[in-house]
Amino acid sequence: MIRPIRQIASLTLSFGLLAGCSDEDNDSSLPADGIIAIDFAEDPAWGYGQSDYSTSTAPVDVRFETLDLPAPFSGRGLYAAGTNESDDLFLYIKHRVHGFEPNQRYALSYSVTFLTSAPADCIGVGGAPGESVYFKAGASVVEPLTIEEDGEFRMNVDKGNQAATGVDALTIGDVAGTNTDCDNTAFEEKTLSSENPLDVTTDSEGALWLLLGTDSGYEARTEIYYRRAEITTTPN
Repeated sequence: MIRPIRQIASLTLSFGLLAGCSDEDNDSSLPADGIIAIDFAEDPAWGYGQSDYSTSTAPVDVRFETLDLPAPFSGRGLYAAGTNESDDLFLYIKHRVHGFEPNQRYALSYSVTFLTSAPADCIGVGGAPGESVYFKAGASVVEPLTIEEDGEFRMNVDKGNQAATGVDALTIGDVAGTNTDCDNTAFEEKTLSSENPLDVTTDSEGALWLLLGTDSGYEARTEIYYRRAEITTTPN
């Protein structure tokens, strides 16, 4: 039996965030210029979830929470973190945007800025703490959800797996910073941009679900702070 997972255990909740459930009541409208600008300090109305694990390899210490940024940064961001027990953990956030032309094909280009403490060129369990944690940016007409089937928890959309791009999401980079001191880490800002656009067709109501997340092959804890994102939408 296939079941969508609406409530995810072990999540830390914050005001305005939705635990693995739909945020259709908090969706936003496409700006007139077609550029979706997101400030995660001020726009917390994103749903979230986790996938790519089994009953016996469920992640621990998963958190999605709007927090003050660590020093030396100021302001707030959306903290997303979890410890990978399956060698393949996807931590994702999602949001619905309406105001597109119905049943229209669009090309979406992404730029995402976040804080990461993952060092570069370091060895970790199962993979590198930076280069083995891939960043995904996608969109779909159906709400991204975690689906459980026979004790396996997977996405209902095609995000690809780790380095591989999927039909519904692009791999736009990884979370490795510039620091190469594997024993002394610190948060730094990183921006990733898509080299090629994602092609997607809107639904009959002129809406899309946006999807961002980290796809980890590193069998330990990953944590980032989402700061900003900009998604340029072009009808084609």
